[in-house]
Amino acid sequence: MSPLLARLQAVHQTVRQRFIAQREIEERWDMPPPGYNGEQTLRDDCDGFCLACRSLLRQQQINSRLVYCEIKGAGHLVVEVDGWILDQRQKTVVANTLLRDYHWRRISGYQPGEPWREILNP
Repeated sequence: MSPLLARLQAVHQTVRQRFIAQREIEERWDMPPPGYNGEQTLRDDCDGFCLACRSLLRQQQINSRLVYCEIKGAGHLVVEVDGWILDQRQKTVVANTLLRDYHWRRISGYQPGEPWREILNP
């Protein structure tokens, strides 16, 4: 396992261990609380999971992007790092090429405030 993949797996597992998935009634993206270090329990949907992962990745100076996708017509958010996907639905970090049911639609920039881009699927 590469050093990067090992670090991604550690972040994914850290968030996953203390994350309680719950459906949102109203769509909103809440950042993890100030001082978030993975030891706090979070209750949220896929957006909250991704923002928690991204927060820990930034603390380690690992560039990441958010990716909006659709699975069976439903919207879903994941985190991408060099083709690796950190996803609330997956038990481990997965290569994006292995997620065949995911239809990639939009991807964020690396820095806050950068524009999202459409993903053109062939």
